[in-house]
Amino acid sequence: MKNNWSTPGFGKNVSPDLISDEYLEDEVVVLLQGTNMFGDAVYSYLKLIGRDLKRMFAKMQAGENFKPGDYGTVLYAGRGVPSQEIKDEMKAEYDMVDVPTPKPAGNFTNTFQPKFFDDE
Repeated sequence: MKNNWSTPGFGKNVSPDLISDEYLEDEVVVLLQGTNMFGDAVYSYLKLIGRDLKRMFAKMQAGENFKPGDYGTVLYAGRGVPSQEIKDEMKAEYDMVDVPTPKPAGNFTNTFQPKFFDDE
């Protein structure tokens, strides 16, 4: 099964090289978002050390599937998107910043284009 996980701010453009060696023993919390095998949107807040984040990013970059719990402690997980209550708790407890997930580009063929002063 192909990897469906991404991290807001990085998307699927992750690389183990993003984790500097000086942070290999530091503890971090990340939000993973993806889809399960039924196609449902899922999320997982994961607490792990930099070394394991680097290994997880290598799996993501290679397109390999994995279980977040194999790399750290799952703090919260669920279907859809995290509730505002969970986001607030993650901000208070771990100083997490809510990074919006980019929306896919839409169909802009019917977009209104205003005329400029010279256009007739």
